[in-house]
This record gives sequence, C-alpha cells and structure tokens, in this order.
Amino acid sequence: MKQNNLIHLLLVNPSKNDAVELSNLLRNNNLTLDSKIVSNAALFDDAINKKTYDIILFKNDIANLDISSALKKLNSRQKNHTITILLGNKTAKETLKLFNQGINAVINEDSIELIVPTIKKEFAALKAFRSEDILKQKLNDSEHRCHQLIDSSHDAIAYIHEGMHIFSNEPYCKMFGYNSREDIEVMPIMDLVSSDDAAELKKSLRYYSESNKLSTDNTKKESSLNVKGIKEDSTEFQINMEFQFASMSGEDCIQIIIRNNEISLKAQKKLEKQLTLLNTHCQETGLYNRHYFLTLLDKAVEDAVDNNNNSYLLFISLNNFINIRESLGDIKSDKLIIDIANLIKNITNEGSSLARFESNQFSAIINTDDEKQILQIAKEILEAVNTHIIDISEGNILTSCNIGISKINSSSKNSQHILTEVRKACAAAITKSDQQIHLYTPDITELKDQELSNYWSGEIDNAINQKRMFLVFQPIVSLSGDVNENFELFIRLRDQQGNVIFPQEFLKPVEASGHSIHVDRWIIAEAMRILAERVKAGHKNRFFIKLSSPSLKDKKLVSWITHNLERYELNAESVIFQVVAHQAAENLYNIQLLDKQLHQLGCKLSFERFGKEENAFSLLKHINVEFLKIDFELVQNISINIEKLTKLIKVCDQANKLNIKTIVPFVEEAGSLSLAWKSGTHYIQGDFLQKAGDSLDFDFDSFT
Repeated sequence: MKQNNLIHLLLVNPSKNDAVELSNLLRNNNLTLDSKIVSNAALFDDAINKKTYDIILFKNDIANLDISSALKKLNSRQKNHTITILLGNKTAKETLKLFNQGINAVINEDSIELIVPTIKKEFAALKAFRSEDILKQKLNDSEHRCHQLIDSSHDAIAYIHEGMHIFSNEPYCKMFGYNSREDIEVMPIMDLVSSDDAAELKKSLRYYSESNKLSTDNTKKESSLNVKGIKEDSTEFQINMEFQFASMSGEDCIQIIIRNNEISLKAQKKLEKQLTLLNTHCQETGLYNRHYFLTLLDKAVEDAVDNNNNSYLLFISLNNFINIRESLGDIKSDKLIIDIANLIKNITNEGSSLARFESNQFSAIINTDDEKQILQIAKEILEAVNTHIIDISEGNILTSCNIGISKINSSSKNSQHILTEVRKACAAAITKSDQQIHLYTPDITELKDQELSNYWSGEIDNAINQKRMFLVFQPIVSLSGDVNENFELFIRLRDQQGNVIFPQEFLKPVEASGHSIHVDRWIIAEAMRILAERVKAGHKNRFFIKLSSPSLKDKKLVSWITHNLERYELNAESVIFQVVAHQAAENLYNIQLLDKQLHQLGCKLSFERFGKEENAFSLLKHINVEFLKIDFELVQNISINIEKLTKLIKVCDQANKLNIKTIVPFVEEAGSLSLAWKSGTHYIQGDFLQKAGDSLDFDFDSFT
C-alpha cells in the first residue's frame, strides 16, 4: 500500500497572513497539507488536545506561549511522535537548549528557503520512525503469539542458543520429567540425551547452525535426529528431534520439536481452532481484535468498490476511561469492557463484524446501505452505554460514549482513509450537546473534482432513497392564447438538517461523472407521476423537463420515457423535453437521434439558453424543435439596454418565421414584462410572475 504523504501541519503563528503564506509556499513545493493555524496559547492547547499532528511549526514571537512549556505539553499529549520546528532567530546557545528540550529543527527567519527541504527531510524521518514502531509492534505481537502457540502445543518444543535452553514449553519439561521450566532452562541440551548420542547431537547442532547461517536463500533447512533422551530419574527413552533455525528475543537460535504422536486428529483440529481464535479475537470480550478487524475492513472497502456492496463503519469510544479504571481497578474495568462489548453485540445485527479496536474503543462494520437504520443502531448503542451503571463501594459510576460513523462505498479510497474519516466523526460527536453521534460528511470545499463527483453522486442516491430530493415548479405563461397550463420543473435537495440545496451546487459534478442520467430518470418518473394526478384532477398541464448532457447519450432514455408514459397513461404531447442549446450542438448526432425518437412518441423538444451566439439558428437546420427558451444574457437588463432588446426582438422574429415558439425567461420586474410582451415572444417566465415552488397553483386566466 502506498504510504500516506498527507502532512497534518499545525502552524503556531500570531499572524494569519504569514501562516497562510507559509502554507502556500509548502503546497507550491508539492507538499500535501492538512493545515491548521493557531495564534495563541489557548488555541494551541485546544488544537493538540483534539488531534495528533505530524509537524508543528512555531513562530518565534508568540505571545503567552513559552516554547519550553509547549514542548512539555506535546510530549505528554501528542502520541506517535510529532516533529517540532521553530522559525525564529536564535543564538547557538539558545538553539542548543531547544534541541535538548526536544525541538527537531530551528530555522533562521532570514533562511526561509530552508523550510521546504527541512520539512521534507523531517517528515521522511517521521514516517520511517513510525514505520519502525509499527514493525517493532508487529514483531512483539508475533513473538507473543508464538509464545502462546508454543505453550498451547501438545508437542514438546524448546529453543537452544549455544547449547543452552533459553525457552521451553510445559510438554517439553514433562517429557523429561521436570516440574518447572526454570529447572530445565538452566541446563545444557547435552544433559538430556544419553552419552552415546551426545557427540552426534553436538555435531548435528553445530553443522545445522552453521549451514543455515551460510544459506543465501530465504528458506532455512530442516533436519532431524533420533537419539535417546534421559529423564530426571535417569530413565532413557527414544525420541526424534526436529531442528529448525529460529530467532528468539533477537537472538539466533535453534528450535527443537519432539512430536507427540499420540495426539489425536480431533485434538489437533481443536488446537487449530483455538489458535485461530487466539490470532483473530480479543481474549477478554470475544470480539475481533484490531489486527483482524483491519483485514475485514480492507475486504469491506474492496467489496464496496468492486461490487457496490455498501456498508457503514461505526467507531465507539468510551469517555473518561482512564478515570474509570483508576476508580474500579483493572479487574472491574475489564468486566466493564466485557459488559459494553455484550451491549453492542446484542444491538447490532448478526452479519456485523465487531471488534475491540483499542482498550476503550470498539468498531463495527454494519452491512447495510440504509442511513436511517445505521443512525438508529448508533442511537440504541449510545443509550445502552450511557445508561449502563457500575456499582462500587463508594457509589455508582455512569458510563458514556461518542460514536462516529463513516460510509463505505464505491468512492472509498482505502481502509486507512475510512478510519481517518470515522475518527474525525467521533471527535465531532464530542461537541454535540443533544447526542454524541456524528455521521462523517466531507468538507466539499477540500474535495478534488473526482472526489466531489463521487460525493454528490452518493449524496443524491441517499436523498432519493430517503425522499430528500423533490421538484419545484415555475409557470410558463402564454401571451398568445395557449390554453395549456405550462410549468418548468426544477430539482432541489434537502440535507440531513432540512436545509434546501440548489442544483448549482451539485448538478455540475454529477454531470461530469455521468451520474446525472440517474437524476434525469428520477425527474422523468416523478414528473409524470405528478402530471398524471393533475390530469385526473381536470387540469390541462404541460411539463417542461430538463435533460442533462449525459442523458443525450443514454441509449435507454427513450425506453424509460416510453415506460413512464404508458405506466401513467399520459398524452405524450403534455411532456416537453428541454436541452441546453450548446450541449445539443456538442452532441449533434445524439440529439438528432433523440429528436427523431421523441417526435415518434409524440413528445416535443425545446432548447434553452438559446440565441446568444450569432449563428444560433444554424443548429435548427438539423433539429426539429417546437420551443426556444431565450438565453439569460439577452433578457437581463433589457429595460435599460436597447442593444439587448433589439437582439431579443430579432431572435423572436426569426423564430416566428420558422414557426417556433419562444419563451422569455427571468422576467423579474414590471418593466421587463412590458418589453417582453412587445418583443413578439409567445411565452414569459420569471419570479415577477411567480417564483419556483412546490405548488402548481397559478391563475393562468389573468394573462389570457
């Protein structure tokens, strides 16, 4: 997996402008930053309490912030190492003192060009240091599991270094008649075989050890030797020793295995099952351990990306656990963890993957694509944990938790990215006063184009499923006696808090990804459903429905339109499909085919944003349209701009000669209305008549 090059940077600087300049300098030198700026001691304390930073860049002259005190705070609060750099003018003596206190680098303000190479060098060292820590932890975990595996084995196992026992398991001790490991681990291996075989064993061990040290490949040779063993009571017995080159506590040694051939196949399978549980589960809670859970998270991300099987990651963090452990002690606090684990297990569904992620943190992968369901599960977990009471002699202790949630879907990068998201959500949950649950939502201002498209595609899918996407309508009023009640349809979203999101914010990204095809299909189906209800109620409605550029290439679009016309038993002439003129010109072959198919159905076609270009009417030589909606730039300020009014009249006149009806939009005031009337247009539209809204009530007769 590619190492993460994102630098979490804290700029401690009294001048926000200086800090922004520094940040821009670093970004311009190809450094990827997640930066935060603080300007005083209080903000510094708050920042390091909430998040661990890779690099902290101090400015020399921060008021009320002593560098020495700041470094002490960092040592106590920032885990996983943090690089500290001071930008300021210091003497050699002052610099040496700062180095002794833990600062990593001091850069003179006159040598600002050193800041980029210094940060690159220190960040590279930081990543190497953290990687070494991870490898050390993995080695310790492996050795710990190895010891557990050896202890649980029915075979006799020992490790020999320079002829002496350095480790052995209980079956090995019992095989030779000793009660304690301590007794056997101070003995030479030669004391446990007969004198007749001692020379051969010594020769074999020396030869085996030297040949494996000289081996150039990664596969170490195995060998065995039949000898007579000697028990503590001097009884001799025949054994077969298998030798394997190994390492124990950093020392090269030889592993000796003496097989217990009496072990049954059933017992072997039971042992294998126990070892699997040992390697994948937390022994106290029975939930998965962190290491195995990360494997499951990798698979969940892969499944979402490859097969579109979405799920959610929950991160549950117990509050004040250090204080609770001090009050309860280790045994009772472990019992509390087991209680919480069982509470979570009882609430989540059977197919969920649960883990004890850290000492006071739990994680869960919930296989659902239903946001309401996941929020309900989180709420139930929160209530169960927050109402759990622990009895102690001094009184009762109440537990509480924070829950972060992140969705795993096709736009998820990797498991580490998902973990970062859910940790951010968990941190955000702490600040909520009503309930400590937060569903991660990315800051769309920081997203790149592809990420933005993926975000809005997912958000739109959620909005459709949760009925947060809806249509609004604006009347198109006839000035030439059309008895139909015409409306143009617009799309809106509501976010989780009920705020309305306008299409200017989300349509461009989803058009770029092609996901607007799904949006258009939803609009078509919903519009026809509403239109059918209006027709049954006796209204003579016609709906203008917009089509995005990707839908012009959608080979199944006409089938979808046909299906919904038949489903709702609608007259095709009551539906007019509207396409942006320049997008039609860019997709001439596709729009010609669509034009033909729509007219065969009986539907009509309209171009919008039409007439601004000098050669606009040349497009109509190839396409048969019934309506032209005039471009905003020809309509804006026509009451004070005679040139625009002249061009508007010219466009309307030319369209009339082609027997194409025109629509003048954006009629915002009385002056525009009167001029639009004089332009020769057939229809007008705008907020002066009625703003777009969810109501289809409008008095068309007043304009007849």
